[in-house]
Amino acid sequence: MMKFACLVSICFVMLFCSSAHAQSTGFPPLPPVPETGQFVDDPKSTHFTFIAAGDNRPEGGVATQPATLAKLLKDSQRYKPLFAIWSGDTIAGFRKIGKPLHHKILTAQYEAFFKVAATAGVPIFNSPGNHEMDSVEKDDNMTKETPDPQMQQLYLKVMKYPAGAPAYGAFNYGNSRFIAVDTEEPVTPLVLRSEGKTVGKLKLDPGYVSPEQINLLTNDLDANKDKAHIFVFMHHPIMAAKPGSLLDKEPREKLQKLFASYKNVSYVIAAHEHIYFYANGNTLNPPPRTKKTTGGPTYLVSGGAGAKLDSCPTPQTANCLAAFHYLVFVVDDDTVSVRVIQVPANLGPTKKTK
Repeated sequence: MMKFACLVSICFVMLFCSSAHAQSTGFPPLPPVPETGQFVDDPKSTHFTFIAAGDNRPEGGVATQPATLAKLLKDSQRYKPLFAIWSGDTIAGFRKIGKPLHHKILTAQYEAFFKVAATAGVPIFNSPGNHEMDSVEKDDNMTKETPDPQMQQLYLKVMKYPAGAPAYGAFNYGNSRFIAVDTEEPVTPLVLRSEGKTVGKLKLDPGYVSPEQINLLTNDLDANKDKAHIFVFMHHPIMAAKPGSLLDKEPREKLQKLFASYKNVSYVIAAHEHIYFYANGNTLNPPPRTKKTTGGPTYLVSGGAGAKLDSCPTPQTANCLAAFHYLVFVVDDDTVSVRVIQVPANLGPTKKTK
C-alpha cells in the first residue's frame, strides 16, 4: 500500500509539473477588463455566442467615451453573448515624450472606459492598441508615435494584470481558445521597421510583435491542437483595407505563415482601421467555417466601436463597410458563423461618462 501511495504521489507530481510546463511555454491567462465581471470556462460547451469590436476611443485627450460605445453594448445584448473580445484603442491615450507620464489624466480615461464597458453585462477581453501603448514626440514638422514602456506599464497596472505579466494572453471557453496578441511591443533601434501610415501631421507606428512573443504563441498553438476553433485578436491587422494600416512587415509575414499552418486557427480579428473589412473575401459577411474549411484563417478588421470613421478604399468593394458596427460570432459545435451588425442610431441619447 505504501508503494502504491508513493507511486500515485510521483505520478501526480509529474502530471503537475508537465501541466505547469505546458502553461509556462504558452500564453499566460488574459484578465478581463476591470468592472466587466469575472469569467468561468465551461469546457463542455460547444454552442455559444460572443461579440467582437474595437476602436471606441474618443478624439483628443478627454476622459469621456463616444455615445456609440454604449449604444453598441446595449444593442449587442439582444444576441445574449457570453463575453466580448476587443481589438484595442479603448482610450484617447498618448503621452508626450519629454514630459512626465500624467497618471491622473490617463487613469481617468481608463476609468471612463471601464464604466461604460461594465454596461455590457458580460466580461470583455482587450488586446491593446497604439492609443493605450504609444507616446508622441515632435520630429521637425511631423509628430511621431513611438511604443512607450511607461505607457505599457500603466496599461498593465490599470487593467489589473498579474505582476510581471506581459500585455498578451489567452483564455478558453468550451471547445475554443481565444488569443490576444500584443502588436504594440517596444522595439530596439536596430530593428528595421515598415512605414506606418500618416494621419494629418501624425506619423503612426506600424506596430510590432517580438520574436519572443511569436515563439510563445507557437507553443500555445501546439498545445491547443485539440481545440475545435482558435480565435486570435489584435490591434494592427495582418491583412488590411489600406496598406498603411498593416502590421510591421517582418512579424506580419511570420504570423500569417504561422496561422496558416494550424487548421483550427479559424479567425484573426484586428482593428486600427476605423471600418469593417473582410480581408480575404468579396462579400460583407463571411461564409460559415467548418473543420473542412481550407486556405487559412478568415481575416477581419473591426474598428467601428466609436472612434471617428475612416473611409473604405475607392472604388468601394462589397467586403468593406465604413459604419459603426460590431461582430456577432456563433459557435455551433464544429461550425462558426459571423455577422457584422451596424450600430442602430435610434437607441436614444447616451450621457457622457466623466
